[in-house]
Amino acid sequence: MRMILMGVSGSGKTALGHALSARTGWPFLDGDDFHTPAAKAKMAAGEGLTDADRAPWLARLRAELLALPRVILACSSLRHSYRDVLRVPGAQFVFLHVPAELLAARLRHRSGHYAHLDLLPSQLQTLELPGPDEADVLTLHVTSQDAPDDLAQRVLAGLEVDHARQN
Repeated sequence: MRMILMGVSGSGKTALGHALSARTGWPFLDGDDFHTPAAKAKMAAGEGLTDADRAPWLARLRAELLALPRVILACSSLRHSYRDVLRVPGAQFVFLHVPAELLAARLRHRSGHYAHLDLLPSQLQTLELPGPDEADVLTLHVTSQDAPDDLAQRVLAGLEVDHARQN
């Protein structure tokens, strides 16, 4: 299985990815690490990326997914077409659906990351909620009370993944 954690900035993809990796033993890749310096600078300036900006990034992520039979990837996957690029054999998406107010609060307190609060409006505008034609998407409704370990438990149960470490 190739698990892709999706959602806008501040939704908790990275924290959940680490929690899932600890439970399964699968490698965790953070899509943020695959952005070019130019893309990171653009986002740090509060500008959303264009489809042209994202295309090479998505291609790199697809190659990483294909290289690993079991992997957890944190990637915003905001548009249906982006998810289509990442739909490799065994891909399963987990959409972290977080209220905008909680996202804003998280981003206000985030430090050391290029994606700041001023990027949130463009992310929410770009987001295409998973539709009924996307049966490979598990949606998690996230509240401020949900800890990464709790969410990891819900993901593993929802995807029917054995909770024991799988190498």
